Amino acid sequence: MKRIIFLIINLLIAVGFADAQGVYGTIKYKVTHNWAKKTAAVEYLSQAEKDEMMYVWGNRSEYTEYTKLDFSSKATRYEELRDENAAEYAGYSWRNDEYVIYRNFEENSTYDYMRMLDKLYVVEDSIVFQNWKILNDMREIAGHICMNASWQDTTKMNKIVAWYALDLPISGGPERFGGLPGMILEININNDAMIITAENLTLNQGDTAIAKPTHKRKIKKLTEMDYLGLIINHVQQCKKDEQPYFWGLRY
Repeated sequence: MKRIIFLIINLLIAVGFADAQGVYGTIKYKVTHNWAKKTAAVEYLSQAEKDEMMYVWGNRSEYTEYTKLDFSSKATRYEELRDENAAEYAGYSWRNDEYVIYRNFEENSTYDYMRMLDKLYVVEDSIVFQNWKILNDMREIAGHICMNASWQDTTKMNKIVAWYALDLPISGGPERFGGLPGMILEININNDAMIITAENLTLNQGDTAIAKPTHKRKIKKLTEMDYLGLIINHVQQCKKDEQPYFWGLRY
C-alpha cells in the first residue's frame, strides 16, 4: 500500500512540475499565535515562570494575523497584510512594513528585509533550506492534497511540522521556510503554539514578475551565518536571563 501511495505522489509531483513552470499565484495565510503555548514550549523556563505568564495572558493568549506569498517557479515574496486585528495589537503594527522575505530560485539568492532585536537588517545570501524529514501523512489544505514533513530547530528548540502541496512543486513557503518538493501550505510550530495555514490560493497564468524588496534607508546587511549568529547569541542570553527568546525575534 505504501508503495502505491508513493507512486501516486511521484506522479502528482511529475505532472505538477510540468504545470508549475508557467504558474504564478498568491497564497493568503492565516497566522494564529498562542502565547500560552509558546511560553509552555520554552524548556529553560521554570514552571513558576510559565504559570505567571499564563496568568498574565489569561483569555488573551491567542490572536491571529494574515500574510501573503506571491510565487512563481522563479521566485517568491512573503509579507504581512494589514487586518482588523492590527489596532488591538498596535505594538506589532511595525511588522507590516518591515518584514519581507524574498527568494530568487533562478539566482539561488535571498533578500530578506526584516526587523529583529529592535534593528532593521537585510539578510542577503544563497538560499539555505531546512533539513526536513519527509513523512507519509496526507490531508487537504485550501483545495490541495498535501503531505507532511518535520524539522527540529535546534537553535530555537522548536518542533516544526510542514504540509506541502503535491501538485505545486515549488520549494517555497511562508516565513523563511522552504526546500520541500512542493509549496508549503501549512506550518505548525510546537503543537499549535503557532500555526500558519493557507486560507486560499489563487493561480494565475502569465509571466508575472515577483518584485524584489526595495528600501530607501541604509540598512546593515547580513549573511546567513551572521543572521544565525545573532539568533544564537540572543537565545543564549535569554536563557541566562530566564526570558522567552521570542520577545525579540520571530517565533
